[in-house]
Amino acid sequence: MIKITASQYGAVVASILGFAVLTGCKKPTTDLGLEFAQEDLLGLHQTDTLALIFETVREDSLETSHLSTAVLGNMEHPFFGMHQGSFAAQLRLSAPDIDFGPNPLVDSIYLSLNYTGDRYGQLSPQNIRVEQLIDTLTFDSAYYSNQSILTSGVNLVDPAFQPVVLNPGEILYIEGDTVAPEVRIYLDNTFGQSLLDADSAIYDSNQDWRAYFAGLLIAPEPNGPGQGAVGIDVTTGLSRMRLHYHSDTDSAATYDFIINGLSPRNNLFAHQWYPPFQALDEAYITALDGSLQAGVFSGAGLKTRIQMPGLTAWESERDEDRAVHKAELWLPVDPQYNDPRYPIPSQLFILSENEAGEAVSTPDQTSIGLAINGNYDAAEKAYRFNISQTFQQMLNGTYESDKLYVVSSRAGISLQGVVLNGPAVQPLAGDTTNWKPNARIVVTWSE
Repeated sequence: MIKITASQYGAVVASILGFAVLTGCKKPTTDLGLEFAQEDLLGLHQTDTLALIFETVREDSLETSHLSTAVLGNMEHPFFGMHQGSFAAQLRLSAPDIDFGPNPLVDSIYLSLNYTGDRYGQLSPQNIRVEQLIDTLTFDSAYYSNQSILTSGVNLVDPAFQPVVLNPGEILYIEGDTVAPEVRIYLDNTFGQSLLDADSAIYDSNQDWRAYFAGLLIAPEPNGPGQGAVGIDVTTGLSRMRLHYHSDTDSAATYDFIINGLSPRNNLFAHQWYPPFQALDEAYITALDGSLQAGVFSGAGLKTRIQMPGLTAWESERDEDRAVHKAELWLPVDPQYNDPRYPIPSQLFILSENEAGEAVSTPDQTSIGLAINGNYDAAEKAYRFNISQTFQQMLNGTYESDKLYVVSSRAGISLQGVVLNGPAVQPLAGDTTNWKPNARIVVTWSE
């Protein structure tokens, strides 16, 4: 099983189809690559007909521990399917050595989760589950998007306050008060009272508290009402569990258990795919032909694998003194798969893999002064990547892999995807726009 960290998703590539010897070389009709050529170079050539093989690959798993943002909600994406974002987090004491006073009694307890402003899909209230963790999370451990999280199995949410509003733009009205947008999840008062009744020694330090209380799993009910997902801030301390109580000496007191950058945490994702990616729901199927359509989806979802099977044959037809000046990968997006209600990623990354099958950056990604790009070009309706150094090393036979992967730029903290056109896509009959809809690599060279 290949484990990939979210931080490794800093580069992009896609998978391809069609084994063929590369033909169709022609003089360039644009100045693509001229900035890389010497002024006295003659015989500049360009081709966009090199064979590509595209495949949509199900992401095995992604390291999602200790990220800055969590995702919460059930989201339906019309082109990809059903997606669930949840997270586990440890809570910290806002102040140690708390004394709740004589005969403390709970008034209310709730989670107040701060929005990041990110939203995915069409938002509506949802039923939420909050369960106590059995095992404590630690900072020196790596946790993954498909991690099995052991919990008590008891939902701590007060059913009288279900469903829960998930909407960064919606102000809350609670008991006559206006509350700034937040995810407000009321918990059972019995749980709150158990915290007040616990041995005071557990509040002596965060270490003592952590030994007593492992943390919480916060997740949407898989088959509950509503849909859409939101980003949750888990680093600033603005997300918290707040306990309201009173005692013989204080009629209205509060205490906060906070989630901040010192809280070990882990993002969790689950997916159920729609056609044409539905077959990836089967465990034994890990990749699908992407010659016409290929998918990239965050939340440890999908990536596109690209191979260029004809490079050896193409290189054998070149002069010995040939020089590649630019290799640019074009990944067009069919406008019908670019719905503004489900925005596509503004940027994709290209990764490769080492001999151990681990994700690594490409030479173009790590080169100083080279702009690999990867941003979506709305005018061209395509993502574009400068992969000149990677392409050159593949030609020379010095690159450690023959595969490139196109992945999401926010792989572990979002639910966002894009359907890419594959290399076999043809222009529609009668199309006079001159827009090329197929995925391709445009190579400019001299010899």
